[in-house]
Amino acid sequence: MNLLIRDAMIVTQDENRSVVEGNLFIEDGIITHVGNSADTSDIVVDAKGGVVIPGLINTHTHVAMTGFRGLLDDLNLEPFLEKTFKLDSGRTDQDIRDSTLLSLHEMISGGTTSFADLYYSEDLIARACSDVGIRAFLAWVTLDKEITTQEGDPVKNAERFVKNWRNNDLITPMIGVQGVYVCSEETILSAKDVAAELNTGMHMHLCETRNEVYGHVSKTGKRPVEWLEQIEFLDGGIGLLAAHGAWLTKGEMRTLRNAHVSIASCARSNMKIGSGIPPVKELIDEGVVVSFGTDSATTSNNLDMFEEMRAASLLQKVSKWDASVLPASQVLDLATREAAKSLGAFGAIGSIEIGKRGDVAVIEKSSMRMAPLSRANAVNQIVYSAQSSDVTSTIIDGKPVYSERRFT
Repeated sequence: MNLLIRDAMIVTQDENRSVVEGNLFIEDGIITHVGNSADTSDIVVDAKGGVVIPGLINTHTHVAMTGFRGLLDDLNLEPFLEKTFKLDSGRTDQDIRDSTLLSLHEMISGGTTSFADLYYSEDLIARACSDVGIRAFLAWVTLDKEITTQEGDPVKNAERFVKNWRNNDLITPMIGVQGVYVCSEETILSAKDVAAELNTGMHMHLCETRNEVYGHVSKTGKRPVEWLEQIEFLDGGIGLLAAHGAWLTKGEMRTLRNAHVSIASCARSNMKIGSGIPPVKELIDEGVVVSFGTDSATTSNNLDMFEEMRAASLLQKVSKWDASVLPASQVLDLATREAAKSLGAFGAIGSIEIGKRGDVAVIEKSSMRMAPLSRANAVNQIVYSAQSSDVTSTIIDGKPVYSERRFT
């Protein structure tokens, strides 16, 4: 199947951050022309002078939790987790599927084409993702058996999930770790061993709150990153995507960089639960790959990557008393290029370039929020002005899953 997007201002996010006016041609899921192409195709999407961007990549969320939206507000992390575990224990498979489908449609309608998830029952989530046609990096969460609400051994559950889904074009199964606060050394190292054996990535919560860090110091004498290094979890280039990282020292940042650990920063979630300001500037300065996640809709209340980009930038500016920190161009990098790198997928997604997969979103030109629009200010308008409701079409792997504001 071929797809043509015509009359577009294409924010490519290539090496030169080129903004090109013209057409975009996708053939059998692969981008083959940028800027000029034939005017005919199996499917034609008229951008009407609007902006085409690489599909946004949400690198940390829990899509099956959207069904709890509005039930867990105004709570610090510890009581939040306690209530979440109680709600989780009574869920049915249909509850999880319904919540997931709601999340997927919300993300797709807002220009998100890929996401990373951390939860149990990822087999149910994977089937929903496959039905909808979204690109997903799904990490089955592991934690100590005596704590979990999962049936059976979480590590074996995660292993089985990865084996069952590792040959799917759109689904990348991963091994998840809930966090050091509910995982023994045995559990964490067992999860790592499975990830190494199956050659897949890992995803976990790390240093999200002050209580997590200092609680672990009281328990082990070590901060979480120090402890993970001590037990040799960070050895061997495990391909770890760690969410939050709000409480890290400079030394820990360097440890994570050297271990090739990337950070999914969740500004709105951290603000909502009062857990701290993610040190995004410091992480980038230390050479750590950083991206953005919305976290679940129970903490950020929506899965809107436009809101996440804007909030992340403004939070860094006000906390540093410096308006030049995390400018729009860098923000868009973190939501596209750097996000793809954090998932080991930059060879396929994260920019609009010939040979990459056709994951893109169209933002309407006629939105008052985008006016005035030019090649010179397009990136600024995307980051600081646009809203998810300005997205008119979302194409994933060359297929229009959302077209003219209708799900296909």
